[in-house]
Amino acid sequence: MDARITKQRLGNLISYDWLKMLGTILAFVLVLALLFTMTATRPRREQEFYVYAHTDLQAGTSFGDLGDTLLDRGVFSYDILTVTAESFSGNSYADAVFQARRAAGQGTVTFLTDNTTYETDEAGNIVYDEQGEPKIASYSELYNMAGGNAVRADSLSAGAIYDTAYYLQRCETYLTGFFGDDWQTSDEVDGQTTPEQSFERNRKDKRFRSEEARAEGIALERERILKLREDYLFVQAAFADGTLSHTVYTYESENGETSTQSIGINVGGLNKLKDLVYYTDDAGNRTTANVNLAILYNSSLEDSQLLFETVSFLRYLVETYR
Repeated sequence: MDARITKQRLGNLISYDWLKMLGTILAFVLVLALLFTMTATRPRREQEFYVYAHTDLQAGTSFGDLGDTLLDRGVFSYDILTVTAESFSGNSYADAVFQARRAAGQGTVTFLTDNTTYETDEAGNIVYDEQGEPKIASYSELYNMAGGNAVRADSLSAGAIYDTAYYLQRCETYLTGFFGDDWQTSDEVDGQTTPEQSFERNRKDKRFRSEEARAEGIALERERILKLREDYLFVQAAFADGTLSHTVYTYESENGETSTQSIGINVGGLNKLKDLVYYTDDAGNRTTANVNLAILYNSSLEDSQLLFETVSFLRYLVETYR
């Protein structure tokens, strides 16, 4: 038997060993990736926050990185694990994609315009009806989405969005549960609901398996509640000074009864908002004059402890784009 070590045999051996080493490394990487995938915390639906820009708006320069920016700056509580920003303008399928997202229960808030158009005569003057009201040619995107069916305390059925005044009032009631009636002035979490109780939603969360991690989680929960209180007070002040306002419509039911609904929050007065979203007016200028933020309704999240994270997003908008 010829067992001599030749240059050719040595080269073949080294090549074969390198292949085995490469295969071993690839197998190790694959197992490691699979291990991380299996053990990583998978966000529950309530731990995801989606920001949409509707088809009537263009995305500004800062919209593409909005998700990462919101996470990096700690805008939301510790329990929001993913933030997604998506624009639905620019192609003929945009509206269909938006509807598909909503049908799947995705979407937390959406930017859209409140631009109603009116009928005009040959001279370009607005035409009025017998009651002296301008005749509407087409309703705004905001109006079309709400359809007179915003979710509020006296709603008989679920709608596409929350009545924004009702939503904020619910947030105040939520805070009262933790702080009591003096929630505006006291930072003592001494109400009927405790952080331990609200933290129970994370009982099976892989991040809080040990007793030590659970204790840290309860401390984070307390910080979440305190942060929401501060963010809500900030947003309240923004409404008080006119920086933010509710967009209110009056609806008439089939039986002739009228009701008012706050179907969006007008954020168009934020001077730098064009960096985020904008539309083009008749003169060809970029503007945000009638941009609103609608709070999307998802029945599966109605009782979520994280329902009011949008309050923190509103604070971010005011602080960043005012």
